[in-house]
Amino acid sequence: MHPILTGDCPDPAIFREGDTFYLTFSSGPYYPGLPIYSSRDLEHWTLENYAVQEFDGKEIWAPDFFRYKDRYYMYFSGAGTNWVTWTEDLRGAWSKPVDLEIHGLIDPGHVADEEGKRYLLLSGGHIVPLSEDGLSACGPVRKLLDPPPLPEELDYEGEFPEAPNIIRTRGYYYLSYADGGTSGPATSHRIMMARAKNLEGPWEFSPYNPLVATKSLDEPWICKGHGHFVEDEKGNLWVVFHGYENGYMNRGRKLLLSPVEVTADGWFQVPEEEEKGAWSQEIAVCDPRSWQRLRGSAWSDLSMEDGCMRWKGSEEAGRCSREGKDGRASCECGPALLNTGDHSYELSARVEVAGEMEAGLIAIYNEQIYNGVSVDGKTLRVYRLGRLLYQQEFSAGTCWLKLRVRRHYLDFFVSRDKSSWQKIKVTIDLEPQNTNAYDGFLAVRPGVFAGGRGEAFVKELQYRRL
Repeated sequence: MHPILTGDCPDPAIFREGDTFYLTFSSGPYYPGLPIYSSRDLEHWTLENYAVQEFDGKEIWAPDFFRYKDRYYMYFSGAGTNWVTWTEDLRGAWSKPVDLEIHGLIDPGHVADEEGKRYLLLSGGHIVPLSEDGLSACGPVRKLLDPPPLPEELDYEGEFPEAPNIIRTRGYYYLSYADGGTSGPATSHRIMMARAKNLEGPWEFSPYNPLVATKSLDEPWICKGHGHFVEDEKGNLWVVFHGYENGYMNRGRKLLLSPVEVTADGWFQVPEEEEKGAWSQEIAVCDPRSWQRLRGSAWSDLSMEDGCMRWKGSEEAGRCSREGKDGRASCECGPALLNTGDHSYELSARVEVAGEMEAGLIAIYNEQIYNGVSVDGKTLRVYRLGRLLYQQEFSAGTCWLKLRVRRHYLDFFVSRDKSSWQKIKVTIDLEPQNTNAYDGFLAVRPGVFAGGRGEAFVKELQYRRL
């Protein structure tokens, strides 16, 4: 059991086509959304595309990703309903998301029976029939099965059977689902399984449940769950799922991989093997595809070419320092963000501002909870938890800024020549900035931002793992 992608990669969905695996995961409030990765060995992954470019600021959660006949589909939840997008070329343009108008249930998982009838599995053991093209529901939602209650002695967030997914193999429909909650006690989340020879049942629950779960507070990975199973060309089974790294909930949910064994009586079982806590992927900051923006951020004024980010601001452009209605600062400044799960790292850049522009580096949890350093040609500012914490006179149209994260501690640096750096005497603790404090199931992400009237250039971007 080990991570295969750095960063916050929750709710994975995977399938195989020929000798290639394709993967996506929830993108939450970040855009472009639903990244598409490919791999030949389940270990080394290449970013191919994004399925959703714009979605009216809605969040995207719990996708299912697969090919059916001549189309690729992604089903997902967002804005209190469920959606589908499709394409005939997964590396090309995807359709505008279509609202299936299925409300009150989440985590759609697609299945087709022996006759080719299509259905969508949903949280709580529900199912709904789909049209032949898969783009609309064509019948009522009903119960397919009733997940059993969790043991009373278990410490968990709640009974939330969700993330249903079916793999058909070995003469059965194997239905996996998550239960116990996502980010509560370390032992909350888990992967459960049931099977049936017919989609309509009868369903029997695995005697080996839970297939994946956190049993000890000392394990490297906690709140493990939301699994998706896949079979390779040799018939070997694998499961991808997410989990928080113990002690690093503020980095979000990591993508984990484990082999799957088949018992003598035909059930899946995930072996108890050594849990490893390292991954090899590096972040290429000069690749525009490495960057995402937050929901509702004004990226229309941002362009990126040859590793240079350029903002053209107007009166309507936001500033980190602008006060919201509740008196708190609001990050409506178009931040461009990197998805990293590294414990320690540095992000640095050359910053140029002109006019009434403010630009700098940011480590952000959400639009209200962020930390950053900025310059506007006259003043250097530091933000903590969405509020202005510190400022000093700093007259420079061009300078270098750097943020450094050492485990949970964030420091800022400034330089006029890139050789001599001044540490700003403010250190921020990032550990409490996580979903159990501020909700949202997000992660602290580093990035760059600009806002105001005028122009800002962010050049010489460098990300370095420490």
